Amino acid sequence: MVQFFCVNSLSRNLLLGTVTIVCTTILLLSFFQYSQVYRHSLTTVEQKTYHKIQNLSKILAVPVWNIDLDTVERVLSVFSESSTVLQIRIDEPDGKLIAERISDTETSADHIISRDIFYNDQNIGRLTVHLSFAKFRQDQKKKLFIDLFTVGLLLVAILILTQIILDKYLKKPLTQLSDMITQLRTGTYPDHYPKLSTRELQDIATNFEEMAKQVALRETELTRINKQLQDNIEERKRVEYELRSSQEQFSLIAASTMDGILDRKLDEDTLRYTPRWKELLGYSDDELTNSIALWLDKVHPDDREMTEALSNGHYYDESGRAEMEFRMLHKDGNYRWFLGRGQLLTDQNGKPYRFICSHSDITHKKQAVERLISAKDMLQNIINCMPSLIVGVTQELTVTLWNETVEGYTGINAEDAEGRLFKEMLPDLSDIEPQILQSFTQTTPVSVPKVASTHDNVSVTYDIVIFPVTINNKQVAVLRIDDITERLRMEERIIQSEKMTSISGLAAGMAHEINNPLGGILQGVQNVQRRFSPDLPPNVRAAEQLGCSLEKMTAYMEHREIYGLLDGIAESGKRAASIIANMLEFSRSSNTKRVPCNIHDLIEKSIDLAASDYMLKTQQRFRQINIIREFDESASQISCAPQEIEQVLLNLLKNAAQALAAATPPVENPTIAITTQQSNSGVMISIADNGPGMNEEIRKRVFEPFYTTKPVGDGTGLGLSVSYFIITNNHSGRISVTSAQDQGAEFRVFLPHAM
Repeated sequence: MVQFFCVNSLSRNLLLGTVTIVCTTILLLSFFQYSQVYRHSLTTVEQKTYHKIQNLSKILAVPVWNIDLDTVERVLSVFSESSTVLQIRIDEPDGKLIAERISDTETSADHIISRDIFYNDQNIGRLTVHLSFAKFRQDQKKKLFIDLFTVGLLLVAILILTQIILDKYLKKPLTQLSDMITQLRTGTYPDHYPKLSTRELQDIATNFEEMAKQVALRETELTRINKQLQDNIEERKRVEYELRSSQEQFSLIAASTMDGILDRKLDEDTLRYTPRWKELLGYSDDELTNSIALWLDKVHPDDREMTEALSNGHYYDESGRAEMEFRMLHKDGNYRWFLGRGQLLTDQNGKPYRFICSHSDITHKKQAVERLISAKDMLQNIINCMPSLIVGVTQELTVTLWNETVEGYTGINAEDAEGRLFKEMLPDLSDIEPQILQSFTQTTPVSVPKVASTHDNVSVTYDIVIFPVTINNKQVAVLRIDDITERLRMEERIIQSEKMTSISGLAAGMAHEINNPLGGILQGVQNVQRRFSPDLPPNVRAAEQLGCSLEKMTAYMEHREIYGLLDGIAESGKRAASIIANMLEFSRSSNTKRVPCNIHDLIEKSIDLAASDYMLKTQQRFRQINIIREFDESASQISCAPQEIEQVLLNLLKNAAQALAAATPPVENPTIAITTQQSNSGVMISIADNGPGMNEEIRKRVFEPFYTTKPVGDGTGLGLSVSYFIITNNHSGRISVTSAQDQGAEFRVFLPHAM
């Protein structure tokens, strides 16, 4: 080796020149690439870090606003795991520390970045991050050293390869030529002359051979032979060059791609695999043999039939291409997914004789697709399982999301709804389209509470929340529509029950307080009336003793209508006593024993009582009202307190009759419809009239104690209140009213079966 560098030779000069040019070029390109990659990588890391900090300030807005320090600490802990973060802290606007994370790395900060934290456009804090890219630079330096070491190895390989080529194609032929010249110089004529690999040296050898032979015939023959040899050599060189170029091209392609490649001649039982093909299965090049059985044994049993057919030249298209996905057994014992792309080669007769196939590992892609499909299915199932109506609407107000709850609600499936206008699919909610458009502009959820609507001719109320989201770079408003009709009814019942409970206590106290002086008033009036009666002997004797005429006193009191005043006091007292009795009944918890009753008999008895009521007969003309009975015979038996249920039914019948009598203009065909219906849990009794009805404000207050719409003296306002407590407290049932102005009223009483 020392002699090689010391002796001035053609091979040495060519070798050193080639190595110098290649080394210089590779080093320059390496340093240029390193500088470009370093700057680009540093810029990318900085941009990603700044973007993460920006996102972090947004993520921290909600927990900082809610003073959720645990969540803030967890977020800071995750973010501080980055090697570029030295210190991260959150301060209140006045500088008070909220949370802080400091890295153990003893490195000075390259950058200090601060971002204000906003929540609903309000500054709630400040995020400060100290960054250092020292580790990144250190990693880049290590990478540079590795690259330089790789380049050095490459240069050594080039040096050795060049030395081998020069030895073979230059030094060796020259040595042979020198030996031949030496033989000719000594007069030795060998029988066979060496065949040199280069044309120029071969020409020299031929000339020396011609000079040695000095025979024209042999010279001519030798010339012909030499020319033929020369042609053969050139053809061989050309073929070798093309073959070498093809092999180099194939090697470069196989080395540069991440795919494994296999090659098979159909008339052979062997396959040629690239090292990368074996590497994809976890093996080194020398661990596996080049047999066709190797490939087929590694293929999953379910995919083996199709794969074997492809390896034998079947199932290719007209252009000779085929593609399929299959599983192969990895060295670790797990199956990996591969995408195979094959190309079939045919001879001039169109008969297949060879195929080449590339294998790409698509396991991660398959797993990602499966996860996406699973996540999509899970999200769709969650949306479909929600009791709310979930509807997605685009900015053009067309439907893009339609869950199964909406399908059941409207009877329209998702395929028919998607792409249609929102107002066509849900016409009863078309009035909220302005709020939908508003959600797109303000990019925050929009709440539309208590939206009144109708569905199947039934009044319903919805709570609607509109969430603006971005799907595939398109803004979509997702509507969550909740039917709160029943909830509002329950709230109304709860409020009514609370009113009744609170007022019942007040009523009980008032009744007891008023009852005592009222008893004295009634007793005093009764005594006054008895003391003025001429039919009682003690009154006559007392008048005679005092010398006054009881007849004149009686005439005076009649003339001054004092007896009428006393009767009025007595009647008012009795009326007040009746009100107090109702109040006590209203406030008293009933312990009336329930007995099995025929509900239809109770209804008929209540109708008879209403028909015999003096006020109803004389003023409301109850017998002129058309009573319609629609009884469910299976609902006849119920366990209840019969007197209390009669009281409730009679009160409802009287109210209906009074409403029909007070209607202006009069009702042409006054009707009261009484319906019973049996269910698994109890009996529903409905009493409906075609009277003037009531507005919503009155409907909400009909069960309040002392609330009445009748003229003064015609009602106490306790009838429906007492009925409400008889049904709800004494019988654990329900009573409700449905009415609208000029559309009559319907009272529904539900009595549960005895437990």
